[in-house]
Amino acid sequence: MKLTLTDIDRKDIVENTLGTMRIEGMTPSNEVLKAFDDFVLGSKTIEQIIQEIKDRYVALPR
Repeated sequence: MKLTLTDIDRKDIVENTLGTMRIEGMTPSNEVLKAFDDFVLGSKTIEQIIQEIKDRYVALPR
């Protein structure tokens, strides 16, 4: 059985993540904040966001 997240569940996940980032002294980029907004609205999954961030910041092996 696949669990479905509500808008409130997704918002709570994002708020917890942002809180953890602040505790660690990190500031999310505008791109990450936009991706979080897309997640809360249900237009992106966490997996998609992680892949986009990896694509942007992780160099390909040479």
